[in-house]
Amino acid sequence: MGVIVRKDSKYFWLLLERPHQRPIRESTRIVKDGGSIQGDKDMRALAQQAYATRMADIARLRFKLPGTHQARTFKAHRDWYAEHVTPTKRGTTETSMLKTVGKFFDAYDLRDIDQRLVREWRTLRLKTVSNASVVREEGLLKHVLTTAVPKYLEANPLAGFARLRVPDTDTRILTVDEERRLLKALTDPEEHALVVCALDTLLRLSNAKNLTRRQDHGAHLFSDTKTDAIRIPVSTRLRTALDALPMTGSSYFPYYAKRSQQRVAAMFLAACKRAEVKTGRAEGGVSFHCLRHTGASRMLAAGVDVKTVMKIGGWKNLKVLERYLHPTDEAAQQAVNQIAGHVPRTGPPKKAVKSKRSA
Repeated sequence: MGVIVRKDSKYFWLLLERPHQRPIRESTRIVKDGGSIQGDKDMRALAQQAYATRMADIARLRFKLPGTHQARTFKAHRDWYAEHVTPTKRGTTETSMLKTVGKFFDAYDLRDIDQRLVREWRTLRLKTVSNASVVREEGLLKHVLTTAVPKYLEANPLAGFARLRVPDTDTRILTVDEERRLLKALTDPEEHALVVCALDTLLRLSNAKNLTRRQDHGAHLFSDTKTDAIRIPVSTRLRTALDALPMTGSSYFPYYAKRSQQRVAAMFLAACKRAEVKTGRAEGGVSFHCLRHTGASRMLAAGVDVKTVMKIGGWKNLKVLERYLHPTDEAAQQAVNQIAGHVPRTGPPKKAVKSKRSA
């Protein structure tokens, strides 16, 4: 406990102990390299002072002693969060969500954010996005505020805040015929390969569009370049699609890698329209994210074991994976037929044999 150093950071870090709780790790923003032996000592002394100050803050909060929290805008804390917290999460789309949340909250001091203000933000967001999107953004907002405790906030103002209800609408998957028509409608090699990549690797949109040649190891891909990246086998059709792309740089999809996720989603919807595939989740249609659902469902329908599907898709537990499983009507019919231990008859039913009792 105390002042520590990390190989991946140029700053001193604090390890702040708390009774019966996990210790807090945070950067001091004080550089380790002071330029000389004496400079190094001076920098460590400053870090030790920061440790003493932070431990005093924790003690003041624990024993409810009078004190004041440092002022900090949401924008300043959001920038800190994006630098020190978001990079530690695997396969996250937090960067864009942080900017979206910041459009409303950046001008506020952290101490001015309360449940009333969040309700106003929620009402505003629901005019343009779905309940599910607001729930995801709200969850991120809550975690950002959690990291501000206890240095800037005494407690998280969203603790106990009622979560917005998300309508129980199932995500539809592509049928085999819809997939065939969709891939045929994608005449641009880059767009065709991008859709095949998302379908055959279970990668999320952000990871798929940013796929680099560095992640490609021939027979398999790594889901990202961070530590503990997931190793994903490459299907034959994906290998063919990727090899057909021109060697123009480090990115497989340079046009979309430089653009927002909305641009990829728009491309997908346009292709669906050409292929006469229904879109829009509210109307029972598909979206780009449905490719991930489709791939997972196809794997399980083909008899792939659950653990393998979880490993490829990066799901940590079965509860999360269950949201991506969509049994078809044919699979349900086969399942109930197994109860009797036989397949259904395909010919006309046999004539009923007259019972001797009724004769």
